Amino acid sequence: MTKDKEIPSEYLASALDLEDRMSLEIYGELLDRNSWPDNLDEEVFENIKQLLGIVIRETEMHKKAFLELQKKIKQ
Repeated sequence: MTKDKEIPSEYLASALDLEDRMSLEIYGELLDRNSWPDNLDEEVFENIKQLLGIVIRETEMHKKAFLELQKKIKQ
């Protein structure tokens, strides 16, 4: 890999790492019912899970885009 491709590749690796950590550490934790107050209404929690599902899917799309960019840089 040439020097001009090295820096963008490093940025993409960092972005991929961040996306992984967001999915697992933050969103995953928020999907756990035990992370929320006991008195949180179950319907509200279900709405939260649905919204987090959207965010998690978008995060996966970001990850796929970063992986595609990484492939193109390495070509």
